[in-house]
Amino acid sequence: MRRSGRLLRWLIAVAVSLLMALSVLLGRGTFQKTDPQQLWMDLSDAFLLPGAMLGGLGGLIFVAGRGFFDMVNFGVMKVLSLVRSEAYRAEQPKTFYDYIEAKSTSRRGGYAYLLVTGLACLALAGLFLVLYLNQ
Repeated sequence: MRRSGRLLRWLIAVAVSLLMALSVLLGRGTFQKTDPQQLWMDLSDAFLLPGAMLGGLGGLIFVAGRGFFDMVNFGVMKVLSLVRSEAYRAEQPKTFYDYIEAKSTSRRGGYAYLLVTGLACLALAGLFLVLYLNQ
């Protein structure tokens, strides 16, 4: 992939996380508050949301890309193939090993930008939480 495409993914992930945090801050009316303790609390809450969502999504995609859900997918596919035509069943892999071999050629990676952006937002939320608790 081109370098500009990778950079664009990271920039979009950062922009989405900042927009999510900004929407939480606007929804709470944080910019009208003057109490520093309330500001730290709102900042912590604002970065917790994109951190949990992007980090969770990135983590889920990471483990799915490593084959964590392959056995469940194969089982569901086999059960659903019982109600399909015989021609469809003939095209499907017969064993789990065949299924894994077919899937291994189509594995994609490169979702670290979601995981890292989410973890960075969680780190910011933790920092703001420490500042809130030390006020």
